[in-house]
Amino acid sequence: YDLEDRVLQYYPQTIKKFEERIAAYEKDAALAEQHKPQGEDKFCPMTLNGVTYQEKSDAGEMLLAICKENPLSNPVEIGSYRGFRMEVYYDSLNTHFCLNLCGKAKHKVDLGSDALGNLTRIENEIGKIPARLEAAKTRKAETIEQLANAKTEVLKPFAFEEELKEKTERLNAL
Repeated sequence: YDLEDRVLQYYPQTIKKFEERIAAYEKDAALAEQHKPQGEDKFCPMTLNGVTYQEKSDAGEMLLAICKENPLSNPVEIGSYRGFRMEVYYDSLNTHFCLNLCGKAKHKVDLGSDALGNLTRIENEIGKIPARLEAAKTRKAETIEQLANAKTEVLKPFAFEEELKEKTERLNAL
């Protein structure tokens, strides 16, 4: 029955989740590509609390200051970077600040105490989107294959049907 449940519910739901994730990653990858950094310093302007910062160091320092102003565990929108909305919150379990880059999906960045290091972490997270897209496509293909295998497995007759029948009759007789 477990295999039948997987064929009817688990695999189709999993495939649907991967399709949604793939669509979100595709849109986020396109958004990141559209707002690619230009110039030698490779920094896009960052908007924090309505103010746009052109310099990387200024943006990093302001990001740290905003984190200290918002010690809440629920996400607070603070601005945008490369087309992504940014939310900051305090992760009380791991005792550090986190930032969500919000496109169609949310991409979590753990923040540290280094201003420029945080901006590098944000860039790295944006850079991982294409790899995550490919991983989701691969996992979806694997799940579709598992579904096909499970469907053929469900159609096979039970190998020990006769033995089960005999033992059940004997048990009932006892």
